[in-house]
Amino acid sequence: MYHFPDILAFLCLFASGCFFGYYYKHAYVYDNLWVHWHALLGSVVAVALASGLTLRKYLKRQQSYDHFYVIFYGLICYLISCCFMLTGNLNICFYFGFIGIGTTLIPCYSYISLRSSSRGLRPARIAFGNALYFAGFTVGFSVFNEFEPIYCGWIYLGISLFMLAGVVVNEVLQHLGVHNYKISFDLAFNLLNEEKLVFLPNKSIYALFAGRDDYYMQRNRQWWVLGVAAVLMLEHALLYSASYLQLTWSSTFAYMATQHLYGPYVLYTFGCALGCGLMARYKPKLLYLMFGVIKITALSALLGVYDENATEQCFYFLCFYYTCIGVYSSVVFQLILECTPLLYTELALAVAYVIELLVLEVLKYETLADDNWQELLGIGIFNILLTGVCIALVCIFVPRSRGLIEMRNKLMGVRRRRPSTPPQSKLWNTNYFVYHDLQPDDVRCVKLDGNRVFQQYPKESVANEEPPKIGERLASICSGKGTFY
Repeated sequence: MYHFPDILAFLCLFASGCFFGYYYKHAYVYDNLWVHWHALLGSVVAVALASGLTLRKYLKRQQSYDHFYVIFYGLICYLISCCFMLTGNLNICFYFGFIGIGTTLIPCYSYISLRSSSRGLRPARIAFGNALYFAGFTVGFSVFNEFEPIYCGWIYLGISLFMLAGVVVNEVLQHLGVHNYKISFDLAFNLLNEEKLVFLPNKSIYALFAGRDDYYMQRNRQWWVLGVAAVLMLEHALLYSASYLQLTWSSTFAYMATQHLYGPYVLYTFGCALGCGLMARYKPKLLYLMFGVIKITALSALLGVYDENATEQCFYFLCFYYTCIGVYSSVVFQLILECTPLLYTELALAVAYVIELLVLEVLKYETLADDNWQELLGIGIFNILLTGVCIALVCIFVPRSRGLIEMRNKLMGVRRRRPSTPPQSKLWNTNYFVYHDLQPDDVRCVKLDGNRVFQQYPKESVANEEPPKIGERLASICSGKGTFY
């Protein structure tokens, strides 16, 4: 039951993805180029919510773990959105849906990051949440093609009610003391949070290490890394390109004789799931480098073989393209959640969400292009160049994942100084030799093979000493002056 809150946060991401996928499919099918008010409202709600959470943390100087209260309100908005969907009023439905997305996406990602331990599993957890979000996106995108709005409304109503019941059960379990979701697996973060030292200003943090010989200061890199995250979010949002979605549909129809439009997002979700497994073993910058290069290669090959009358030649390259961008898609969220100053984490998430919505709305106008080849070529070249820049930035700026406090100190330039003298590794400095009062001169080194040296053998003169006779040992034991051993 201790992991029940984490599972609930992951499932809420799935529900958010369902609504967002349904909206994107509706906008694509009906060419709603002029309807930007839904995304605008979602952006305003996300920024307002993040500002409120940031102000609350600033005033309390402590992380209060109010995420599920915000998520509860977002689920209520989903419930209202489902009611309008059941009546066929999709315009009002999308307004409440975007309010729900903005009030669930940000606290869910924030909570997943806070609950992660300092053992380096945060990238894998964030990647798992990203995979579930786009799994919901794929479900919402595909369901729109198969059912009428009233049937979709019943499906989303069931999902919303299930999530609401989960949040209520989670709060009841918290009240009964079955588990405590208002705590992190990171011990250092918990200790500092109790002492209200997590959200200190930079000058106060530097003062904690002033005058210490075992630490030294370097340049603060936090805001540089956030700039890198903004560039990565721009590259991530190119996923919603309408021209490449149309090319994928035509190549799938020509190659497999099927008209399913959700194919690229199934591949993208598979890439997200694959990235989640790989993040548990490999460093994120290594995965970004490998699959970024594969993506550039596949995209270059796609532009090279493109033929408007034979789009089936692009099928395999498009499969590689969408799978690769899914593998490393969570790196941008890792950067935001780990490298942002702890006071502004939700605000940085909201800005990233606004960038994603902005790019999504701009990419709608690709459908107005008269020449598809010029559109594909322009977007493809821009995507290749931007991916190359992102690979370089990730390899330079992305740090190794660790605890939130350690990440904060490292990015602020607080580094531990290496000891001037190397640690002693000789065996006579260990407890065994101290216990037996053995000095370095009392042992001799025995060289085994290569560079291996075994130092536990006594000197030959000590080894050749005769042990006491059995009669003398028995007499000593009977007199109480010794033991048999």
